[in-house]
Amino acid sequence: MYEEKKDFTFDRIKNVIGVAAGKGGVGKSTVTVSLARAFQKIGLTVGVLDADVYGPSLRRMLPEDVMPGKKGDWIEPARCAGIKMISMAYFRGDGEAAVVRAPIANGVIKQFIHQVDWGELDILLIDFPPGTGDIQLTLAQEARLSGVVMVTTPQELALLDVRKAMSMFDQVGVPILGVVENMSYFSQGDQKSYLFGRGGGSRLAAEGKVPFLGEIPIHSTISESGDHGTSIFDSTGEEVQELILQIAGNVQEQLSQGENGLGHGFEQIDSYTFALTRPDAERMVFRLSDIQKRCPCAGCVDGKPVNSEVKATGIQQVGHYGLKIDFTSGCSSGIYSFESLFQGDLYSI
Repeated sequence: MYEEKKDFTFDRIKNVIGVAAGKGGVGKSTVTVSLARAFQKIGLTVGVLDADVYGPSLRRMLPEDVMPGKKGDWIEPARCAGIKMISMAYFRGDGEAAVVRAPIANGVIKQFIHQVDWGELDILLIDFPPGTGDIQLTLAQEARLSGVVMVTTPQELALLDVRKAMSMFDQVGVPILGVVENMSYFSQGDQKSYLFGRGGGSRLAAEGKVPFLGEIPIHSTISESGDHGTSIFDSTGEEVQELILQIAGNVQEQLSQGENGLGHGFEQIDSYTFALTRPDAERMVFRLSDIQKRCPCAGCVDGKPVNSEVKATGIQQVGHYGLKIDFTSGCSSGIYSFESLFQGDLYSI
């Protein structure tokens, strides 16, 4: 049975970046590996979490020098030329289908979040699976994401699903660092052919009011590096290498602007009250009994009186967007968004 570890290993990771699309087939895993290699190239310590339980592909692209292991209750990640990695691919046979029900898959992801000893990293990249379901929400809520890079191809059919994924991240308060357009064009000499349309990624970024991080062309060195598990920076194709380094630099720039900060300054004052500091530095104090009076769960909506002496047995930050509070009254099912707390009349000061 999975038990959440109190010693949260992400505390030693400077930035956790999701790479997502909301759909398959846009080259999201290729972009993840390319960014990992680029960050390592500029001297950062890097890890990769392959969160696609059903179709993990990163092990082929990042072949291990050292297999994952166990150290007490902790999972030691695999190592590939200095990059740490964990993936479901290590825990099933070659070619074996992942016939796993959703709750089990979600449990695997929680283990990867809470029980892998990543050590100290500058950047952990999380390769999100397609969709906007339970696994994606678990990652958004529990992985302390600094932000997410959205990957798309130029055509409108791809943009439809990427828009939905961007909406999900907006709803759970995860900053979108920007959009990468993959498979943008194919070069023949000085001639560029736009096989899947042109400008879809930049239009999506403008529409979402987020940065456009750059274009990655269709190039044989990218596919060959992925197939052979080699670094694109060990091959020819200097133009592509430069483009990927520019995208990595653009991601770093977004992180350095403070978009990864939570900005809510949670502080437990005593058993009955806590404070939040808004991004604009205003401090608000909340009394737990006042908050439980507004709890939307069925047990509280029934109209039971709330004891003014109610306390919290636990308060946990949920992703970037709210708090989950366990009350001594027995209620523990409500999640209170920062937006609702800041905009309501529940605070004392």
